[in-house]
Amino acid sequence: MKELKRAILKAFVLYFFGLSITVSLLEELFSGGITQLFPHKYELPLMAICVCLQFSAVAIFSYLFYRSLDQRIAQTSQQLAKEQSILFANIAHDLKTPLTSITGFSKALSEDIVEMEEKKEVSAIIYQKSVAANELLDLMFHYTKLNSADYELKKQQQDINYLLKEAAADNYDLIEQHEIKLNLELPEEPLYYTIDKTEMKRVFSNLIINVCKHNPPQTELTIAIQQLGSRTKIIFGDNGIPIPETKRERLFEPFVSENETERNFNGSGLGLAITKTIIEKHGFTIELSQGADNYEKQFVIELRECMI
Repeated sequence: MKELKRAILKAFVLYFFGLSITVSLLEELFSGGITQLFPHKYELPLMAICVCLQFSAVAIFSYLFYRSLDQRIAQTSQQLAKEQSILFANIAHDLKTPLTSITGFSKALSEDIVEMEEKKEVSAIIYQKSVAANELLDLMFHYTKLNSADYELKKQQQDINYLLKEAAADNYDLIEQHEIKLNLELPEEPLYYTIDKTEMKRVFSNLIINVCKHNPPQTELTIAIQQLGSRTKIIFGDNGIPIPETKRERLFEPFVSENETERNFNGSGLGLAITKTIIEKHGFTIELSQGADNYEKQFVIELRECMI
């Protein structure tokens, strides 16, 4: 949608300047050139012709602007429809496996095929698959909500430093489970920015979860803050598995995972897409770099306009 707005603004500026130059040239041509070649009695008819030509120029440029705008809107609509089709197709694909498991195990339980000692295990599997399917649907709804035109962030001044510590604490069990070595290199003093606390905390959690699920045990994760003047960088760096070059450019797109074999319900491929959407809605940026600052890879969020 932002690209469409920029394209419309660019087209408007081009057509406005084009129209202004054309109208000015016509006026100068008739007032200073052609009228001098004819007797004075032809001045009014010539001015009328000039006005008609100017109106014609306005009509032509307006039509061209309309056609350009219509084509751009049509292209954007087709692109959005294509992206939504791909999104829903991927969701349907990823939902098929757990739903098939739920259906199969439920049928086995209802038909009393499962042995008594196995019923508890089968029931646990059904529950896990149901929770996972529900989590994927929640992610899909949240991603769709974030990309809707009327969605607005609830911004307030928040301490980024404290929020990072809070996100690390919330995911401590997952960090321990995956045997990730966490290093926090955060300043002691608070660092205030005007942000949506809930959404930004989701960003930090997504990046921590991403490191846990796509790297081997004993991977070191460093969460650091670097301040450069009025700009602030938040770094999530690790020494885990590098991301293949073929995946880097599309890593923040929906249903693109660092490791396709892991794109199941432990890594749906929506987390980083949601992360980037939230970051950009705040006016910040996020990028992936590899082999820098002693990290195998790092996600770098750049904040602007510090509110102290």
